[in-house]
Amino acid sequence: MCLGIALYFGLAAATHTIRFYHWLILLIIPAVMLAAERGQLFFLDWSPLFAFWLAYDCLRLLQPWMLSRVFVTGPYSIERSLFGWIGGDGIPAHSARIWLASHTGNPFWFGFQFVEQIVYLSHLFLFPLVLVSLWIMGLKNTGRRQHFVGFMTGLTILNALGILGYVLVPTAPPWWISIHGLQQPTLALIAQTNVANGMDGSIIRHMIATAPQWFAAIPSMHGAYPTILLLLGQHYKFRRSILLLIAIYGALMWTATVVLNQHYIIDLLIGGALTIIAFLIFKLSFVQRKVSIVEP
Repeated sequence: MCLGIALYFGLAAATHTIRFYHWLILLIIPAVMLAAERGQLFFLDWSPLFAFWLAYDCLRLLQPWMLSRVFVTGPYSIERSLFGWIGGDGIPAHSARIWLASHTGNPFWFGFQFVEQIVYLSHLFLFPLVLVSLWIMGLKNTGRRQHFVGFMTGLTILNALGILGYVLVPTAPPWWISIHGLQQPTLALIAQTNVANGMDGSIIRHMIATAPQWFAAIPSMHGAYPTILLLLGQHYKFRRSILLLIAIYGALMWTATVVLNQHYIIDLLIGGALTIIAFLIFKLSFVQRKVSIVEP
C-alpha cells in the first residue's frame, strides 16, 4: 500500500496535477507503518475502495485524450426520442431545470432543489458510512463481517465496470449541452466553461467544477449505488424498513441526477443494468467466499 501511494503521488507530481488532498494521502504511509494488527486489517479490507478513488482521480489525466471520442449528439438524440414527451419539449433534465428556475420564489421548490443537492452529494459519505458500520460490527460478529466483505465485493465489481464504462463510452452530460449545445468538447472549450451556466446551486457547481472527469455520464454511478445497496441488502435479508428507506433514498437520488441537470434518464437505466450485471457476477463468483473474523 505504501508503494502504491508513493507511485500515485509520483504520477501526480510528474504530470503537474498535484492537489491538496494528494498531500493528505501521503499521511496514510506512516499510518500504515505504525498501525497495529487491526489497523493493518482496516487498510487491507478497504484497499479496493481506495484503489477505485485513486483510479477515478487519475481519469483527469486521460480526459484530454478522450475528448475526440466523447459522445455528444447520440445520447441527447436518444434521450429526446424516448423521454422528450415528459417535459413537453427537449429533454427531461433541461425541462426540469427551466421549471425549477421559474419557481425559485416558491420556498417549497427552493428547498426541494437544496435538498436534492444534498442527496446528490451524499453518495460521497453515505456508502463509506455503511461500510464503516459493517466493518466495525464485523470485528466481533462473523455475520456482519460477511456482510462487509459482501458489500465491499459487490461495490468493487460495480466500480470496476463503471471505470470501464467511463473510459470506453465517455459521454457529455446534459449540463454540457446547456452550455455548449452539441459542440464536441475541446481543451479550449473546457478552459472557458463556466459550469454555473449549465446548473444551479452552489454545492453542485463546486462539486462538478472540481471533478476529475466531466464526461463520465454513462453509467450513472449516482443511480447505480443505491441500486446495488438495495440488491445487497435484500440478498443479506435486511429488515423491510431498512430496504424501504434505501428504496426511497434511491428514488430521491435518481430524481436529483435529472432535475439538477447532471444525467439523462438513459444514463440511469444503463447504470441500473450495469448494477444488475455486477450483482449477478457477485452472486456467481464471490457469494460462497468464506471470511474470517479477527478476534478483538
